[in-house]
Amino acid sequence: MSVDARAAGSNFWRTGKARCEPAPPLAGDSVADVAVIGAGYTGLAAAYHLKCAEPSLDVAILEAETCGFGASGRNAGFVMTLFGSSLAAMRSSHGDSCVRAAHHYMESAIDALEATINEHKLDCDFERTGFLKVATTPTYEKRIAAELEAFQSLGLSGLSWLDADAVAERIKSPTFRGALWEPGCGLINPVKWAEALRGLAITKGARLYEATRVERVERQSGRFLLTTPGGTLSADKVVLATNGYTHLIPGMRSKQLPAFAYIVVSEPLRDRQLESIGWAGREGVEDARNFMHFYRLTPDNRILAGGGPGRIPFGSGMHHDASPKAWAHLERFIGETFPALADIRITHRWGGAFSVTSDSTPQIGTALGGAAFYSIGCTGHGVAMTHQNGRILADLVLGRRTALSELWFVNRRSFPLPPEPFRWIGTKAVTTAMALDDWWCDRGGNA
Repeated sequence: MSVDARAAGSNFWRTGKARCEPAPPLAGDSVADVAVIGAGYTGLAAAYHLKCAEPSLDVAILEAETCGFGASGRNAGFVMTLFGSSLAAMRSSHGDSCVRAAHHYMESAIDALEATINEHKLDCDFERTGFLKVATTPTYEKRIAAELEAFQSLGLSGLSWLDADAVAERIKSPTFRGALWEPGCGLINPVKWAEALRGLAITKGARLYEATRVERVERQSGRFLLTTPGGTLSADKVVLATNGYTHLIPGMRSKQLPAFAYIVVSEPLRDRQLESIGWAGREGVEDARNFMHFYRLTPDNRILAGGGPGRIPFGSGMHHDASPKAWAHLERFIGETFPALADIRITHRWGGAFSVTSDSTPQIGTALGGAAFYSIGCTGHGVAMTHQNGRILADLVLGRRTALSELWFVNRRSFPLPPEPFRWIGTKAVTTAMALDDWWCDRGGNA
């Protein structure tokens, strides 16, 4: 498989796209009712929903780089119902009623995202393509079948099993033995969605400051003082919408850690290449590994593949966006999954961090004395979730008790992450066990 020399570190979603006119950085001293730190999906959605609920509220968004700079602009664009880690892990940790409520929450999140796109006629390349979780060995086939049985035992509908022949009618790969089929999921252009949310928030009257890194968050006389290179912002309340960067905020270090994932994108497939693999329905696909692979077609018929070996860094380092090893793995993976495409050229490669909590479960809550609000731990599946999480954050900021703010994962207790080096030792032990399980299952172990 050949690689374009320009590919390293290039995000396909931003290629050839004229960016919105940059917002100015904060200059001087300013005041707001609510300060939102972070202009990704969560922060932009929170600002938008706050302004919808209380138009007179002065909301200021502070972004260290540009809108969608983090995970919001670097993901694969899967709009799906997965909440936290696996169904088995969520069921074991939180019980049946919580799993049931979380799944319904995610279904409503997809509906809400689609409704917002339709209401405002947003161009985001959104498609309800459906989702396939494919089994590539007999062991994974058994695990997915057990997962479907567990879903059905919880009274959850909308998922079904496709055997190898039924999957082949959708996508042709010698590695597919069957799949879990979920038609309600979809795909989106993640950067277009981030910029659409940006436009909605600004149109509603939120103030946006880009290139405005918050260097310090202090509490003074009952208000927050946010210090940036160009000035300060004083606010009654603060929304921490910093996702995988949240551990860098004093007082938040033990709540989450960043994990890095990597993606490659091919050149556009020619007609005969598309014919060789089918994929007319353009479904989003994942496999059943712990370190899963996810893949899809882009709007111009390139193959995007991501996942596989990731990275959880030691300490606070956030400079792990490049991984030649992970990229090479994904390039081989495309050829193994679709042998006819083994020589396809890779044109884009990139990586970025997403947020993981101690129990791999999303969490929304209050912090820093009760006047700060945060949303963390989407575990790489936050495209639909974050828009709905923004509604919950708006409810919390406004002190409103709603059906959303009363959900079990809002203001829930969780174990704090230990300090280094114990955090790294613990995560290394867990990820090594996961990798060994993948190695065993890939070879048909415990079938």
